[in-house]
Amino acid sequence: MPGKVLQFGRFELDRDNFELRRDGKAIKIEKSPLELLLVLAERSGKLVTQEEATELVWGKDVHIEAGSALYTAVRKIRHALGDSARKPRYIETVARKGYRFLGKRKESVPTSSHREESQRPMLAVLPLENLSRDEEQEYFSDGVTEEIITELGRLSTRELGVFARTSVMRYKRTRKSIRVIGRELGANYVIEGSVRRDAGRVRIAVQLIRVDDQTHLWAEVFDRPGREVLRIQTEVAQAVAQAIRVRLVNAARPTQEVDPEAYDLYLRGRFFQAKTIEPAMRKAIEYFQQVLQRQQEFALAWVGLAECYVRLPITSDVRPCEAFPHAEKAAERAIAADPHLAEGYAARSAVRFWHAWDWEGAERDTREALARNPSSAMAHLWRAHLLSNLGRHEEALAAVACAKQLDPFSRIINTLHGQFHYHVGPQRYQEAEALLRFALQVDPHFWVAHIHLSKIWGMSGKYKAAVQAAQKAYRYSHGNTESTAVEGWSLAMSGRRSEAREKLKALKLLCKKKFVPPLHRALILVGAGDYRGALDELEEAMAERDVRLTFLLVEPRWNPLREETRFQKIMSRLNLPPT
Repeated sequence: MPGKVLQFGRFELDRDNFELRRDGKAIKIEKSPLELLLVLAERSGKLVTQEEATELVWGKDVHIEAGSALYTAVRKIRHALGDSARKPRYIETVARKGYRFLGKRKESVPTSSHREESQRPMLAVLPLENLSRDEEQEYFSDGVTEEIITELGRLSTRELGVFARTSVMRYKRTRKSIRVIGRELGANYVIEGSVRRDAGRVRIAVQLIRVDDQTHLWAEVFDRPGREVLRIQTEVAQAVAQAIRVRLVNAARPTQEVDPEAYDLYLRGRFFQAKTIEPAMRKAIEYFQQVLQRQQEFALAWVGLAECYVRLPITSDVRPCEAFPHAEKAAERAIAADPHLAEGYAARSAVRFWHAWDWEGAERDTREALARNPSSAMAHLWRAHLLSNLGRHEEALAAVACAKQLDPFSRIINTLHGQFHYHVGPQRYQEAEALLRFALQVDPHFWVAHIHLSKIWGMSGKYKAAVQAAQKAYRYSHGNTESTAVEGWSLAMSGRRSEAREKLKALKLLCKKKFVPPLHRALILVGAGDYRGALDELEEAMAERDVRLTFLLVEPRWNPLREETRFQKIMSRLNLPPT
């Protein structure tokens, strides 16, 4: 069951974190063997046939050589567990039939708020099929899927969890069965359906399926004028929630009619926003601005605008003072347009966190967001990020576990989960690395995960690997200067001072063309032992309100400066607790 940890001997199988641990430490094991181990352990003592195992792990109609794939997966499980085929303690081979789990297991349930999150039923809204016969309309069907997910999250209380978009989108056009999808996600219910837009009307057909027995509980078709698309989404959400017998909040919340062209522009903006690189986010901003020219009180467009302006200084070397005033205004306009909208508070929390250094206000806003939508994975994630950067590590890890239950295959959630372990200290580097590797299984080109692997390897003295990871991050991020800084630090620490100076020189030359966060130059200087120069750059970073100053408390690369009076004054101005 989702939310439970299976314990056997010295091992733990943690479904929420998709992790195998021994004595509390993560064990490296590939995705398919780990999925097979989960299947076998959950059916402890029972034979799992080769056919069942193949379908549950790889799905139907997948072109693999089943016997070979299973043999390989079982061999890797045994290696991870230190087990033997001749004298098995955990995995028994039943000749020509299948496999049986022998270990005596027990279940443990996480405590506090995470227990409440993990015990509730979980719903997955699978990507709606586009029936418009126009591939360019994919952004519309994907956008409607996302809005139904969001609306369900708003309507439900803590009695129902709704998986986030990024985890369900991996099942678009999948051939996997509902049972396999439900097991992979940990879902109790699944919605599948289709959307058609034609001649100014929108038709959405959906059905609700219970995963354990694949019973069809409810189905309905909604056919409305295009301007009522938001109303359709609300009706779908209410009908699903009632079918699962979940108490609703905000059920009487009014839904506005929307200009169909404005809504179309909004969905186009969301499509580009999801790409998280500067050219795409600039395009998203243009679309959101066009929406607001048509419909000033379209709250979700204000949210999209705020989120883009928040991300630009974090991912794209944009000067904070050029982005955050726009982000703050947009977040406030979103809240004014719809005070019930969780995303507005989450966006304002991000502004307070990254720019205002208002930790209490940021935490207050994450609570407001979660009160309005307990299924907002991003609100849980922002709260975890805040707690981690303030050094409240166990609270942060509990909060990110809630985010991960809602969005288990999110590359950013898994990456930041790894980052939060890194913040704890060297004793958690192994767990951090396992999470980052999983994020790279989801997206091998996700540059943020490569950045954090470089940091872990650098702090572990694996400088060659750290340099290579930073170079990958530079390539996949289209030249983000943080990767140059992390590479320069590793070069300096490994004794390659001349190469580190070249990286620093490159950043200074780049300053003549665009904004380069001063903290990146400071990092290379720390690695090179030039603490006075590093402190000068940190003070310039303060003047620029560099977003990465928020990590000063927990980033170990700054440890050589912590006894310096100038550094302590900077920490005080940031409202961070003393180290």
